[in-house]
Amino acid sequence: MRNSLLLTLTLGLAAFGSAEPINTAQQILTRPDSVKEIMLRVADYQERDFGGEIRTDWKAGTYYSGLYAAYQATGDEDFRRQAIAWCENADWELSENHFFADDICAAQTFLDVYLDEKDPEMIADTVAALEPYFTQETIRRDQLGHAVWRDESRPFTGRNVWWWCDSLYMAPPVLTRLYSATGDQRYIDLLNNFYWDTVDFLYKEKDGLFARDETYFDKETPNGNPVYWSRGNGWVYAGLIRLLDHLPEDDPHRQDYIDLFVEMTRALVDLQHEDGLWRPALNDPDWKPSKESSGTSFFTYGLLGGINRGFLDKQAYLPVALKAWEGLVGCINTDGRLGYAQLVAGGPAHVRPSDSIDYAHGAFLLAASELYKMDLDNQDFAALEDPYEIKTLARDGVWTWFNDERVLYDGAGLYIGSIDSEGVSRIDYYSTILTQSPFAYQPKALSSWKSKDDHNNPAIIELETGDLLAAYSKHHLEPVWYTRHGTKKGPDNWRTVDWSEEQAIEAPAYTTYNNLVQLSEENGRVFNFMRVIGWNPTLVLSEDNGKSWSDPIELVRSGNDRTRPYVKYSNNGQDRIDLIFTDAHPRKDHENNVYHMYYQDGAFHKSDGTLIRTLEDIKSQPLVPTEATLIYDGTEAGRGWVWDLEYDEKGQPVVAFINSVDHEIGNDLRYRIARWDDASKKWTQGQVAYAGTHLYDREEHYAGGIAIDPQNTDQIYLSADVDPATGKPNATGRYQMFRGTYQDGSWSFQQLTHDAQVDNIRPIVPRDHDFDKIALWVRGRYTTYEDYDTAIVGILEKPGTE
Repeated sequence: MRNSLLLTLTLGLAAFGSAEPINTAQQILTRPDSVKEIMLRVADYQERDFGGEIRTDWKAGTYYSGLYAAYQATGDEDFRRQAIAWCENADWELSENHFFADDICAAQTFLDVYLDEKDPEMIADTVAALEPYFTQETIRRDQLGHAVWRDESRPFTGRNVWWWCDSLYMAPPVLTRLYSATGDQRYIDLLNNFYWDTVDFLYKEKDGLFARDETYFDKETPNGNPVYWSRGNGWVYAGLIRLLDHLPEDDPHRQDYIDLFVEMTRALVDLQHEDGLWRPALNDPDWKPSKESSGTSFFTYGLLGGINRGFLDKQAYLPVALKAWEGLVGCINTDGRLGYAQLVAGGPAHVRPSDSIDYAHGAFLLAASELYKMDLDNQDFAALEDPYEIKTLARDGVWTWFNDERVLYDGAGLYIGSIDSEGVSRIDYYSTILTQSPFAYQPKALSSWKSKDDHNNPAIIELETGDLLAAYSKHHLEPVWYTRHGTKKGPDNWRTVDWSEEQAIEAPAYTTYNNLVQLSEENGRVFNFMRVIGWNPTLVLSEDNGKSWSDPIELVRSGNDRTRPYVKYSNNGQDRIDLIFTDAHPRKDHENNVYHMYYQDGAFHKSDGTLIRTLEDIKSQPLVPTEATLIYDGTEAGRGWVWDLEYDEKGQPVVAFINSVDHEIGNDLRYRIARWDDASKKWTQGQVAYAGTHLYDREEHYAGGIAIDPQNTDQIYLSADVDPATGKPNATGRYQMFRGTYQDGSWSFQQLTHDAQVDNIRPIVPRDHDFDKIALWVRGRYTTYEDYDTAIVGILEKPGTE
């Protein structure tokens, strides 16, 4: 019966996809009866493999700690009897070298049993073995097995006794259990002194991972990466859960241990593979490409244990853990042997499907015990679902927020402009009618060139003729910009577009940022606002639907060359274009202000309608920012930067922007909303949400992003790595998407994503939509503007579909 059940579960994995956070296979494999069946099979295999041999080394010690955890989770007496029989056959005694952490690992099981049974004989040898720790001042090499140093002796400190990262699993849980058993504070003091000295020695904070030992400090993989060993970090990660279970709640270092655990979690989940497992070399899978189950078992145990203890957010991290569990079960054969386990080694090594060992089975049982205790059911899985279905709308793409329109909605589908991971500027089509059809998604590359840079996404508009016009540029790499015209074909529910040949248009300087507008009351004149002359906002015009273009006009000039304003544009499609802009890039101007003006009847005006200058006059005298209307003074609460501009139900502009409270640091960004009141002729503005930290260093003012719903300006979408209402860091450190609603004088926020492994940034809401809730954003790995692996995703909720 056990053979057939496990075979069914294992073979069934290949039949299910992994597009959803929790798939059907995972739900089957996480039922308590399924988990216990797998535990029994693994334990049966390992007991047969021991063949009656009794060892108290670290390998057997790890296995039996997992076996006893299986008993504590399930109450199954078979697990208990086998664990106690091992302890009794070992006479409850450790190996001889008590200063070598490996040789006291077995005491974890002795102590776990003692804490249930309270028989002093069970821990007498362990207590005696640890007593010399409190009088020792130096340590010799021969007292530590195969230490990496060759000195005659060294001080008796953490980094010299626990000199390899594996030791942080072997010894610390023994010390905290001894405290629980005896109440002797000396064990906790020793733990804290040794542990944090070892962390200072081996932990690489920038990567959130541990070096195996000091010989790895300068080692590199063949690809030039630091060497981070999967199982080595697994020992540390699992050991944190094991020690925290018995560390006093009031210990002054308790939060430090939890913080280290969370930091490691964030690093580790980034390195998980699509099959749910990790590789022997965590950060260089090309070097050792095989999946590896021993490190993965420890990581799965840590993830599940962290969730069960409240250290990790369940909604964010359980999908990661269950993906790992699914991958682990796929490594178990019908006899219960967990394959792909790295055998005994001191660093990353190749593994084979047949490689199996006792400590890997122990780690697996630890993970299974935590999963069994969760007792997951369909209601638990339902609670993990995002509040709205998040659809992948363009499979490979990113955008900056200074090219618009990035997304066009025509009542039947979305035309999505982005730049893909190969550096191709593109417009992909997603039908909002035929969502289940193979024709729902139609990818289309625009650019004849490749230049991987998120500034290079196209702008797109639908012309009065019904055709599409796209404009795009490379990011200040050449004095050229490009257009294509698209003719829509097919019925409303099945659209295709025939795109014209690419047209290259020369410019007087390097170009970037395209923003297309057409005004019907100016005889269909098309405007393209770019950054060209002097790195400043520049305007070109077309009187023939983009077939030909005027000479460029420098529109706004701010300071010297490259001290450039940043501009967002909006328009009513008829006779008016609104602009919000800054003095400069916020890293260039510590008092970066936000201004507004609008274009109408051939001239630019302040917010109250006061004429600034005609377009004809601007050709010889560009505007300067201070001629426009000041919305936000950068001396008020930190330098500003513009994000979005829409119109309310009265046709008045509504503006979204950020301010940086900590100025050039950019770790305390805030979102602000400003509204123009035509009656009082004034702007009112204020903070609506915390934005959190910048996306990456060197761009300290890149926030996650904010977008205003053009159909309802009391609704916004924003990205933050904090709680937008309180500013407190979120559970994952990732940028999550939120929907904000203004009602009864205040903003409330609904979290839309709970991703532990990817970021969700740069939302946009397309104009003229007929959805109750719609937003598109970038999801994936975004490291810099030239380094990303992302897709365009979003929610599309029609009224009445919640």
